[in-house]
Amino acid sequence: MNGGVLSLISLPCFPYGVCLLGGGGAAVVLYSVKKIQCVRINGDKLSLDRSIDVMEYPVGISTFNSSHLVVSYQNPGRVEMMTMDGLVVDEVDNWKTGKQVFQYPFYIATTSSGDIFVSDCGTCTIIQMDCTLRITRTFTSPMLKQPFGIVSVNTDQLLVAARDSHSIVVLNPTNGTVTPLLGQADGIQKPRAVAWCPASKKLYVGSYGSQTAVSVFCLK
Repeated sequence: MNGGVLSLISLPCFPYGVCLLGGGGAAVVLYSVKKIQCVRINGDKLSLDRSIDVMEYPVGISTFNSSHLVVSYQNPGRVEMMTMDGLVVDEVDNWKTGKQVFQYPFYIATTSSGDIFVSDCGTCTIIQMDCTLRITRTFTSPMLKQPFGIVSVNTDQLLVAARDSHSIVVLNPTNGTVTPLLGQADGIQKPRAVAWCPASKKLYVGSYGSQTAVSVFCLK
């Protein structure tokens, strides 16, 4: 693998979040047109599949238990759980919680234990929820300046792209500790998205700014 482009498809607007679906596919959130676009993956080829209309502007997305999608929205901040056909089965927002929990909820990660984690770049927090979208814990740290991309490595380890900290940090949800993993000395500059490949032990970091790029790191 040398980083070459294998397949490319055109979308009607800028894609924000993406997640893999079972059966060889992916779901992409299209903010400007209020849609979730499903994409078929056939070998090295991509093609458009069905699309799901949503009421607001979606930003983050993740699968949950292979049968549901978890989607985040901004203005107002909200997180929904829906079926693969777009039927909303649960939601949580500031009105439902009775206090301002969300400001700009963005990327989402789910774990095999059934927990859901949402990065909120407005409040500089990581919000943990259970399978009913009940908020169970909120994580803060001086190292979590503008958290964006988040990915689950295992049940007790999340990797977070802290954009304004210019770093990738490790969040342990069991004890709440946040420790640095990669920083500016490693070439990290305004990281926005992260993806983890467990088979190759490689971490992919997407950066945003004057040096827009995807960097690949081999982790042990």
